[in-house]
Amino acid sequence: MHLSAALCLLPWALAGASSVPAVTIRGVHGPVQMPLLGIGTWLYNNSVAKDAVTSAFHLGYRHVDTATSYENQLGVGEALADLKLARESFFITSKIPGGLNASATAAAADSCLKELKVDYVDLMLIHFPADFGKNGSRKERQVEWKALEAWAKSGKAKAIGISHYCRRQLDDILQVASVPVAVNQVQYHVGMGTAGRLATDDKSYMKQKGVLYQSFSPLCGPCDPPDNKELLTGSLVTTIGKHYNKTGPQVALRWLVQQGIPVIPKSHVAAHQKENSEIFDFELNEQDMALLTAATRPAVGGGPSASDSGDCGIEELVV
Repeated sequence: MHLSAALCLLPWALAGASSVPAVTIRGVHGPVQMPLLGIGTWLYNNSVAKDAVTSAFHLGYRHVDTATSYENQLGVGEALADLKLARESFFITSKIPGGLNASATAAAADSCLKELKVDYVDLMLIHFPADFGKNGSRKERQVEWKALEAWAKSGKAKAIGISHYCRRQLDDILQVASVPVAVNQVQYHVGMGTAGRLATDDKSYMKQKGVLYQSFSPLCGPCDPPDNKELLTGSLVTTIGKHYNKTGPQVALRWLVQQGIPVIPKSHVAAHQKENSEIFDFELNEQDMALLTAATRPAVGGGPSASDSGDCGIEELVV
């Protein structure tokens, strides 16, 4: 991470719950504090998303991650409205599709606010460096970014960023950006600590450019079996966990947040949400951090190979 992103403690949690550390990201009008832990909602419908957010926030979570393409922002918004919390006390990340023109960008972002029942989001991301059919170009990325900047500057987002972007695609944005690229949200978890740039979407370059690197699928849930269980019950994380009286998932998540990488583990089960949140009361020693970093399983999932997420190889349209 780029450590202007110094860790600090913020009162994100409910009374009686542990405070969740935050990391500083570069916002539209200055620094913004982003909790290191949030609740993910990918693949949840409105009903499940509402229940998951309600349960997580009662446990002390104060960060929720959603997106237009998840089609669950109405449920997330209902949960947040019913909780009746002060808006400044929680953090919302949403995402709009890539490949949009200027008017469609503003319309998609406005739709997020309407569905979420809020006046602003804390972080709005462009979900993909192309449309989901993988059709995109430098010009289209630049048009969408400038439109998102204008939208955010009107007070509708505290920070803006990207997801699934690699060096080449980030450079397209940086050529025209007048607002910092705050975050790149990508798949990253134990098993990828020594992976190459095609797997990690140019992790080291993001740090070089001051873009905070955020992890989705931090427990490799969408990975193919048996890798989808490796960070839950695998021998490496469970053996290390015994040293700290912690579970495999807690070790895997701790490895990330100890590096200053925010995580958004997904669960609608309260017991699992609680387990995933109890990662700030211990610290992995240097030897265990090194063992976890050296692990090569589970590798990146969902791409063309175990060494390639597929994000960096998106072919360019000539526009």
